[in-house]
Amino acid sequence: MQVTHQQNEEINEDLFNFSPAIKGKAIWTDARTIEFRPDEKLDPGKNYTADFKLSKLIEVSDHFEHFKFNFQVIQPYFTVSFIGMQTASSTSNTEMKLTGDIQTADAEDPSAVDKLIVPNYDSPVKINWEHDAAHKNHHFTITGLTRIAGKANPLTINWDGSSIGVDKKGNQNFEVPAIGDFKVLNIRAVQDNDQYVEVQFSDNILVGQELNGLISINNITDPAYSIDGSLVKVYAPDRLQGDYTISVNEGIKNTLLKRITKGYTANLFFENRLPAVAIPGKGVILPDSGRIMMPFEAINLNAVDVIIIKIYENNVPQYFQSNGFDGSAELRQVGKPIVQKTIRLDTDKGLNLHKKNRFMLDLDQMIRTEPGAIYRVVIGFRRSYSLFNCKVYSGKVQKDNGDDEEGGYYGGDYSDNASKVSDEDDDFWKRYDNYYPEGYNWQERDDACTDSYYSKQRWATRNIISSNIGLIAKRGNDNSMLIAVTDILSAEPMSNVDLELLDYQKQVIYKTTTDGDGLAKLNLKRKPYLLVAKKGVQRGYLKLDDGSSLPLSRFNVGGEEVQNGLKGFIYGERGVWRPGDSIYTSFILEDKLKTLPADHPVEFELYDPSDKLYRRITQTKSLDGFYSFHTATETSSPTGNWTAKVKVGGARFEKKSRLKPSCLTGLSLVCRSAGHPN
Repeated sequence: MQVTHQQNEEINEDLFNFSPAIKGKAIWTDARTIEFRPDEKLDPGKNYTADFKLSKLIEVSDHFEHFKFNFQVIQPYFTVSFIGMQTASSTSNTEMKLTGDIQTADAEDPSAVDKLIVPNYDSPVKINWEHDAAHKNHHFTITGLTRIAGKANPLTINWDGSSIGVDKKGNQNFEVPAIGDFKVLNIRAVQDNDQYVEVQFSDNILVGQELNGLISINNITDPAYSIDGSLVKVYAPDRLQGDYTISVNEGIKNTLLKRITKGYTANLFFENRLPAVAIPGKGVILPDSGRIMMPFEAINLNAVDVIIIKIYENNVPQYFQSNGFDGSAELRQVGKPIVQKTIRLDTDKGLNLHKKNRFMLDLDQMIRTEPGAIYRVVIGFRRSYSLFNCKVYSGKVQKDNGDDEEGGYYGGDYSDNASKVSDEDDDFWKRYDNYYPEGYNWQERDDACTDSYYSKQRWATRNIISSNIGLIAKRGNDNSMLIAVTDILSAEPMSNVDLELLDYQKQVIYKTTTDGDGLAKLNLKRKPYLLVAKKGVQRGYLKLDDGSSLPLSRFNVGGEEVQNGLKGFIYGERGVWRPGDSIYTSFILEDKLKTLPADHPVEFELYDPSDKLYRRITQTKSLDGFYSFHTATETSSPTGNWTAKVKVGGARFEKKSRLKPSCLTGLSLVCRSAGHPN
């Protein structure tokens, strides 16, 4: 760019056009940078549209004459957090100090920040400040908290945001312990890159005493300890993650050799602070309720990269041949990348990005969803997005990976101006299918200060289908199938839904439509592998292969198996008989498929407790499927459990051992009925 100018020289040309209008001037800050400086402060929270007229500086093509962009002025805000109370020095047990931090959303005048908090204590106190303008953090220490003998003194910290133009007020109460009151004040989890448990005592702790067993973390062996005045820091051999119970036992000594007499326990949660993204839940189908929003969680990242791959509706049957609903195999044969975009996470200056936060991905702003298509959403990140402090964590200096890591692991341009890519270019699929980044070292795979950490396994992925159609299919042993279709949003049955069953060759083998109850019953001659449901623009899919069915081991599937399409039930006129009694037994037969010819014989057998055949009766006539069998025992017949069996063709019905016997044993003759309704 051939431009003659001096540094900090004002530009007379009208290069900027703002809406709403902003008065100010444009300045050359270096050979390639122009800065616009408003004459007055901009309104907090207001949105502006800017038009930079590049053609007034240099000769460019028509496409680049105007560069238009939007920006929003940061809304002032602040948060107050307290670190805790400790002795004022390592030699004094008569005075305490309280430390904390104020985080502001924007850069603020330190003198205005100094006015945000006001302590209220019986004796005069002083506030010392350490302002970190680069990180907008303001650390404060309240000193002069004198302890009184025999009495705990209340301390109140009030805060008011009017000095920085924020309508926010609040307070928090503390208690300064009495002189000689040796106890635990608080236990907190410190989750900076230097991770430990901090136990805060009211008195200075004797240096050199053995603390192993007196302060412990459950399930952690061989912790290390350090003593700093009234603070004890407990370090685990490995990084902590999850819930832990911290126990402080009696016997710890202060510098006056006084032992603590009351134990203390606390439950702490250590969050994984390594850079990470995650998509909560496991669902694939997103009901179409107007807007398609997908939540995701991120920690220690200031941005993420979003990739969306579209699997076209006419390719869905082919996709399911190699994948389940959440699969990712052979995507190039069925799908195409349609979006690559960088999402900034640091636009809300009030968020602490070092902790886990939940964000919402508005898919409607990124894609126009096609009915029936499946979209694979990939959320990844590069090393340049990491907020992990490697200098503190491992002594390693985190290199600047902006220019020398063009595109990071992903490569290419992820800016908003290049949100679409060409599928004809093989570069995307080479990057997408490349599991390990360049220079990958397996031993450094968990070290967030190396490139090996930022591999494909850190990505969060989810396949989504925008549909309101819920499908359930049940298949019987006789190749019958029942399909139930419901509206996911209302849980109401969906009628007039067109159903297609496809085989592995993607050929339609059956078509039907749901009735008013959202049901469809059909008999199959060939085994399907995919069910496709259509109603208007809505689409629904259900894999019907054996591997995708629900495992029967998870459910109670008790009941009689339908034998050759037949169901049977045996019952008697009562449950207990005596030796010599007549026994009237009935058998109900259901033959829905009409597999048996008329007058087909039904054979009844009665077995004694020794499982010996006592009587056999054959019937060929029934009344609406009811068969009657009349028999009797002798007065000398043995008592015990008797068994009735019925044979119809190849089907056999009898009492299963797992069912409770219907008759008592002992002096009575017992007939055990066989079968039960299905």
